[in-house]
Amino acid sequence: MKVAFVTSNYPPEGRGGTEQVVTAMARELRALGATIAAITCSDTVHAGEDRRDEVFEDVPVRRLFKKLDEWDHNGFVRPRVLGLVRDWLRELAPDVVHVHSFAAFGAGTLAVCHELGLPVLLSCHDLWVTCARYFRLPPAGITCPTGTDRAACVPCIDQVVKSGPAAVAAALAARDAALRADVALAAAVTAPSKTTATFVRECLPYAGAIEVVPHGLLRAVPVGERAPAPAPGETLRVGTFGNLVAEKGLFELITAVAGLPIELHLCGGWIGQEFAARMRQRAAESGTTLIEHGPYQARDPHPARLLHLAVFPSRCQETYGLVVDEALAHGVPAVLSDRGAFAERRDQGGVVVTPLEKLRATLHELVASPARLAALRAAIANELPTIAVSAARHLDLYRQIA
Repeated sequence: MKVAFVTSNYPPEGRGGTEQVVTAMARELRALGATIAAITCSDTVHAGEDRRDEVFEDVPVRRLFKKLDEWDHNGFVRPRVLGLVRDWLRELAPDVVHVHSFAAFGAGTLAVCHELGLPVLLSCHDLWVTCARYFRLPPAGITCPTGTDRAACVPCIDQVVKSGPAAVAAALAARDAALRADVALAAAVTAPSKTTATFVRECLPYAGAIEVVPHGLLRAVPVGERAPAPAPGETLRVGTFGNLVAEKGLFELITAVAGLPIELHLCGGWIGQEFAARMRQRAAESGTTLIEHGPYQARDPHPARLLHLAVFPSRCQETYGLVVDEALAHGVPAVLSDRGAFAERRDQGGVVVTPLEKLRATLHELVASPARLAALRAAIANELPTIAVSAARHLDLYRQIA
């Protein structure tokens, strides 16, 4: 079966959570006999080149470059980009199109597939179809609305585009109509968590079925790669990994561990040096030992192996949580905020879910109780579901709709 992946970015340029899932799924589907090709965009602005053909892990990738007037702040319909997608699909002639993310391509992406008679499976990796700012994390003073209410969205978006309330309200209404029409053309829809499915169902809204297919662990972890338990008397290593950005609750974390006899380890790249400086200053003021490891690549030893306790205090409405799977697979218990899909992890072995307001109390209690930490570690399952399960299920869905 020939499958066309549509996704907003692709390695080696993009290496976020969606890109990791998409490339891992491509590997698994190819192992199951499928032929995969992908079309994607770039964070580099068009400089005279419409497209570039690449290959990543034996998958042909066509990368499109957007002009300055084809980015979000200038609208959500990009006819020239959609024309390039149409040309590629005609050339490829796939049996099915798997749309992982069409934010970079804009509204009308699924309509192009429908026009060509190509069945589409849409995976909602994020909340973009329900939020023009992607993450349902409004600035201070604005409360994210429920359902299809967009009243709070107007001032939220206008803080960025500064077009005036009337223009923003009209643009949001047009965006909603276009995305509802697009998503309605999908032959099947999946989401990685119940939380994500509920957001799409209620906030787009979408009346069709959404099957929850968790991503699972993207790479099995050999027993020899698991992190050792803390030795008696050893300083506890608490930390987090991934993109180091304020929205992931890092300032809440460094504030919560103040006064604890621990090392705080941060693994990943800073998104904003001003925020990095603020974090370092807070560590110095509180006497916290802060150890920065910098960005890490897939070929590097996984950062979870450095830790005794992983903390993911995200302020975002998380849609899954690959980092949680990675921590647990390395034998490291995890403390999570209760935002989005993280709340679904309450009953998973080795996990503690807490409101951000109680993060300090939770961490102080755990650090003071080696026995409870040991019990959390012992509760982690010996094996976790992997992306192979997700790939097999999606292949079944391709066959049903093709």
